[in-house]
Amino acid sequence: MDNVKFFKRILKQDGTPEAGIAGRRAGLAPRRAGAGVLLAAAAVGGHAGTASEPLSSGVVPESFVYKTTDRGPLHVQVIKPAGPAPAGGRPCVLFFHGGGWRRGSANQFVPFSTLLARHGVIGMSAEYRLLGPDEDAVPREAIQDARSAMRWARQNAEKFGCDGRRIGAGGGSAGGTLALLTAMPVPADDPKDDLHVDPRPAALVVFNAPLDLDDYPSRVPLAERRRYAPYYQLDRNLPPTLIMQGTKDHTVPMEQVTRFCDKARMLGARDVTVVPFEGRNHGFFNKGKGQPGDFDAAAGHMLDFLRRLGWIAA
Repeated sequence: MDNVKFFKRILKQDGTPEAGIAGRRAGLAPRRAGAGVLLAAAAVGGHAGTASEPLSSGVVPESFVYKTTDRGPLHVQVIKPAGPAPAGGRPCVLFFHGGGWRRGSANQFVPFSTLLARHGVIGMSAEYRLLGPDEDAVPREAIQDARSAMRWARQNAEKFGCDGRRIGAGGGSAGGTLALLTAMPVPADDPKDDLHVDPRPAALVVFNAPLDLDDYPSRVPLAERRRYAPYYQLDRNLPPTLIMQGTKDHTVPMEQVTRFCDKARMLGARDVTVVPFEGRNHGFFNKGKGQPGDFDAAAGHMLDFLRRLGWIAA
């Protein structure tokens, strides 16, 4: 399968809208899968803190241009909790949509961002430059834009009442790969950025992201693909990371996640949690797209992860 066909397969299974510029089983606690890596059992229902809970606090949605490119402005949707920020600021998570780096919309992560805002976390969802429909290339501009978006969030933290020490990144499928690459030393920074601003997130929430591009035959040289593949760019500085993955994902096999976590453990990354969604295929986490309850279960695991980090009150 060539690279174009692979990315089209991601598009078909992702559940992402075409737009833009460019509960865990009750009683099953996470179990340790080697030093520093947790494997959590996942299923639907019986989960505290899911999206279906009534929440009293309101949210404030806004849209901003975070970057202007040769193809026009790039926007980020910001959804804040209503009311003044507490002393020290709120945590923030910036998401990147899926779509094989060829299509998709920042709207994909508005449900997750809104849920976070109702729990006192600023949710953001950014668009980025997309590859052409038949372009067989590494999505270098998309990686640049993701890193630019993280820098923008850090530079504007005070404006949004955000704690600059608690800015996380997240994403699904191709967007999950982008989120991971904001945390890694990849050669994809926009020279127009202030490169003194650190794009690295303090935490990662990732849904079925391609981790090893070796698995997808392409005309792009293998060495070039590895320069932008999370598996090969992984180091011991990976921040606390939550990975949610369908066990029947035919686009991103569970085996990729296993190898990634094994390598993370070997390198000394201390906090990687994997939540397998039994029998689920690619894109299960999208609101209204997976099996009944999948979105709530995924959202619940995200909230639990952030509670453990102290970003959300227990």
